[in-house]
Amino acid sequence: MKNLDYRQYYRRNLPHSQPRGATFLINFRLAGSLPSEVMEKLKTEADELEKLLLKITDFEERRRFRDREQSRLFGKWDDELHQNICGPFYLKDDRIAKIVADSIHYHDGNWFDVEAYCIMPNHVHLILTPYESTEAADHSLAKITHNIKRNSAKLANKILGREGAFWQHESYDHFARDEAELDRMIKYVLYNPVKANLVKDQKDWKWSYCRYDY
Repeated sequence: MKNLDYRQYYRRNLPHSQPRGATFLINFRLAGSLPSEVMEKLKTEADELEKLLLKITDFEERRRFRDREQSRLFGKWDDELHQNICGPFYLKDDRIAKIVADSIHYHDGNWFDVEAYCIMPNHVHLILTPYESTEAADHSLAKITHNIKRNSAKLANKILGREGAFWQHESYDHFARDEAELDRMIKYVLYNPVKANLVKDQKDWKWSYCRYDY
């Protein structure tokens, strides 16, 4: 699976930067969970961002601009998912949420360390630190995400009695540049059900996990 091999930077519809040794926030959603016109609008904004980045010659200024704008676009993406009332919402089913949680933990401590996650009704926020890849084992972020999505989709579709795409193909990812950013990422993930008005206290959400005390 050449397209899953490690690459430090690549772009499909979204840009993906994956430095070795980093901790990543990965966000993936159910297929059909956002209208095509919303996705097209977000893609257009992402394309415009890439054009603006080409005009910035200073490396640090370009990095800060990219981080700020990607964070803004992700916020829009997340808000659209929270506001979507048309479904699908397969992850509201505890059986399906457990399948996703089990798929996340399956290679925890083997391919990567799970730092935190939150399984929402139509999307997932996951923070993990991949292990260093070797000749015998490739722990690229693309391969990790593909494995989690493939395994959970197969079992979920079987329980739901459906066929076809379960997850949207591409995922959003962002790496923490320092401990302060990682702390913000974890708090964001754990607070997501409160932000979506699903619970009043983040500790009341059944399908959240954090290896630290937050």
